[in-house]
Amino acid sequence: MGSFFASVAVQWFLRRILDWGGWLGGFLLFVINTYNALPPALQAAVVTVVEGRWQEITLGSLIPLGALIWSQIASFRATVKPQIVTEDGQQATLKELPQAKATTVQEFANTAIERRGETIVERLLKLKLGKR
Repeated sequence: MGSFFASVAVQWFLRRILDWGGWLGGFLLFVINTYNALPPALQAAVVTVVEGRWQEITLGSLIPLGALIWSQIASFRATVKPQIVTEDGQQATLKELPQAKATTVQEFANTAIERRGETIVERLLKLKLGKR
């Protein structure tokens, strides 16, 4: 049994249990909390969809379920979209800006990234890898 735990592959797997367990636990808690925050009628609709009983879903429960799904998609798209605000307070994409301003925005963003300090993750990786 001692040689089993001395194996490099087993040691690697045992170290990864904590990483994967944390991610899996966090995801499961997110799903459970989101489900518990839904109204009872919408919870019943979600259970019906997960069980594969599509023919039992009523239109009254399908509309809020569709709205919930659409709101999550819209929230994700708004999160990953570049946030650029012009001088007059209007939100714009990089393609909408004139070429000179688009270049200025890109240079400003690059400068901000270059001048920022090290993140905690970068510092920890340097310590772990022995780089100073």
